[in-house]
Amino acid sequence: MPTDYRLEPIARGYNSPEGPAFAADGSLYFVNWLTSSINRLDSNGGVVEFANTGGVPAGLAFHRDGTLYCADEGDQIHGVIKITASGAISVFVNEYAGRPLNGANDLVFDRNGVLYFSDPWRTSLVNPTGGFYRAFPDGRLEQIATGLAFPNGVAIDPSGSAVYLAETPRKHVLRFALQSDGSLDAPLIFAHLEGEGGPDGMTFDAEGNLYVAHYGGSRVDVFDPNGREIDRIPVPGRGVTNVAFGGSNYGTLVITEVESASLYRVELGVRGLKLYGGL
Repeated sequence: MPTDYRLEPIARGYNSPEGPAFAADGSLYFVNWLTSSINRLDSNGGVVEFANTGGVPAGLAFHRDGTLYCADEGDQIHGVIKITASGAISVFVNEYAGRPLNGANDLVFDRNGVLYFSDPWRTSLVNPTGGFYRAFPDGRLEQIATGLAFPNGVAIDPSGSAVYLAETPRKHVLRFALQSDGSLDAPLIFAHLEGEGGPDGMTFDAEGNLYVAHYGGSRVDVFDPNGREIDRIPVPGRGVTNVAFGGSNYGTLVITEVESASLYRVELGVRGLKLYGGL
């Protein structure tokens, strides 16, 4: 992997960018949570507001049918919403066992259309009440784990054999192995981040390396399939929130960063993992 990374800004002036996700037509979608907006960046570099949730949108993920799913961690929604191509918003899930969710932050579909999402709003080391869930296509909602201190980014490895969850204040990434019967093993610590801050959004490349937005660390940390740190991608500003692969050859990594109020792209010479929906 190259070490002389050249980041190029592709959008500026967004004070809380998060949740980059590529649609099937190659358009890049991202949120700006302080304005409750979901924005679309087209191939010509123009940005338009696609939808406004009125809450605190964070992670984005496309379903194969083109519907955009958004984790919203505000007090108005508490969970995951769906947004059609025309911008119509509806609630997908906002409670579990009759009780409101905390507020969802990040989400990812597996190859079967099962949606995994974190639920951290207002949780912390002193209030470790965060949850981790998966929603099945038949409407079932399962709580995978609870008692978490701000569970954050979510990613699924290329083999589909494990799901990964960032627990930001504890500075580690958890790995939940997926068994052949669909059950999940108890989590193990996959990787630990060094320095200030902790892990935020995450994504895999096609070779099984995990790219972790290091919030508070001014970089993206890269871990091999064994959890060994193999690279660091420096980013202007300490507030690195999320990452996503896209581009014509799926070799462009997009990075969102709060302090510089910008989105960046960098060509890595590797191919990103193709997700369930989107590009």
